[in-house]
Amino acid sequence: MRLQSSHSLPTRRGSAAGGHRTAVAPTRPARDAVDLDSELSYWRAHYRTLFGRPGLRFSDYEPAVKLGLDAYVRSLIEDRAQGEDELHDRYRRVHGASRLDWDDARAVAAAACDRLQRERGQR
Repeated sequence: MRLQSSHSLPTRRGSAAGGHRTAVAPTRPARDAVDLDSELSYWRAHYRTLFGRPGLRFSDYEPAVKLGLDAYVRSLIEDRAQGEDELHDRYRRVHGASRLDWDDARAVAAAACDRLQRERGQR
């Protein structure tokens, strides 16, 4: 599964003369596409050594990881101060049964976002 912004999808234009369609190259960099399955697999395998608190499972961390991946895709991390309020509001809506409080979730989301930046050389 890949998260992809609509800005990165090729668009087609038809010409008035013959209806000929050509693909237009994506205008945004590759940061718009994240292999969600791969990232979640990484965090599922490493969450205990990176954040593990006794009694918590990956399902407690997963909403925060997804929030960080989404923040990366949406570029919310470029202005962390402005984006943090939005992320906090989103976490309140999506955390479900997660037992992480916002302070811990913020650290997990930042780590997920930072990992993508490091992996893609965007620091």
